Amino acid sequence: MANKVQFSCLVAAIAMCLLPLFAQGAEDEVVLLRINGDLIGLAPMVGEELVDKEQALRLIDDYYSLLAPEALRRVETLHREILGLIPDFEVAYAAADSAEITHVMSEIDLRLAALQQVYATNYTQEVTALLQKAYRLILPGLGEE
Repeated sequence: MANKVQFSCLVAAIAMCLLPLFAQGAEDEVVLLRINGDLIGLAPMVGEELVDKEQALRLIDDYYSLLAPEALRRVETLHREILGLIPDFEVAYAAADSAEITHVMSEIDLRLAALQQVYATNYTQEVTALLQKAYRLILPGLGEE
């Protein structure tokens, strides 16, 4: 009987020692599936009608403010880079430089694709569609996709 108690205590002690290692490993795991309940959905007061760039930028900022700090830093960087490319696009467009227009749009598209990855893990499809609509308002030449 004493051996069973000692064995049980030994197993419990080993488990307590290993528990922090398992907990640490869980933090490093990649999340492959998110439940819709964990995604950010449409705010009840948000209308579907975006009419100008100012409203679109405000909506983007409002939804970005709901993100976790790491995701927020990522989208803010991408957003800033996209806005920085708009003057380059406008100059190329005014000069009718199709090669430069293509180059700038490919740079914008790369950043939009990275944003889509963040959106997919943080927002519902409805919010993602609304954010895409907002970007179409602020980006010249993006058009309807």
